[in-house]
Amino acid sequence: MVLTKDEAAAALAEIDTTTRRSGMLKGYRIGGPILMLWSVIWALGYLNMGLLPPSFWGWTWIGLDAVGAIGSVLLAQRAKSQAGMAGKGAKPDTTSLRMLGGMAVVMIFVSAVFSVLRPVDPAGYIAFPGLLIGVIYAGVGVFFARRYLLIGAVMFALTLIGFYGFKEHLAFWMASASAALFVSGVWLARA
Repeated sequence: MVLTKDEAAAALAEIDTTTRRSGMLKGYRIGGPILMLWSVIWALGYLNMGLLPPSFWGWTWIGLDAVGAIGSVLLAQRAKSQAGMAGKGAKPDTTSLRMLGGMAVVMIFVSAVFSVLRPVDPAGYIAFPGLLIGVIYAGVGVFFARRYLLIGAVMFALTLIGFYGFKEHLAFWMASASAALFVSGVWLARA
């Protein structure tokens, strides 16, 4: 049987679509446990903000972010090795360095925004990370992986609901809203 040019092109396009979809699903399965880890980090960080004076917030978040960054890299490496994405003769893994670099950029940006804008109301400090992460996930969803669009929208909406509806208890609201990140992680991991 001889394929025409159009049949060959259609077959190649179908293979390309399947390959991209398979890669996206692997990415979801790698991202799911990382999102679950960060939900716990966020719950602990926001509980800290609700229970301790603001002078302790920054140091606690630095420690939690370090644990989250290291844990994210370890989870990603483990998932990639389980998925057979890392093996003998493979190129050095730059994903971990990029992941750490991306996290460092976000942490520096948040610190710079707080330094420049200096919110007078502590609720601004509490809400900003939720809004920022919501926008980042939504952007990833728009351009790369659709499920992140919904995750970002939910985080953005929960942050605004807490800010306008439960401002006096916003830290505890955000701690409980981190459960949405955990559920989202489970959703991604099962993709």
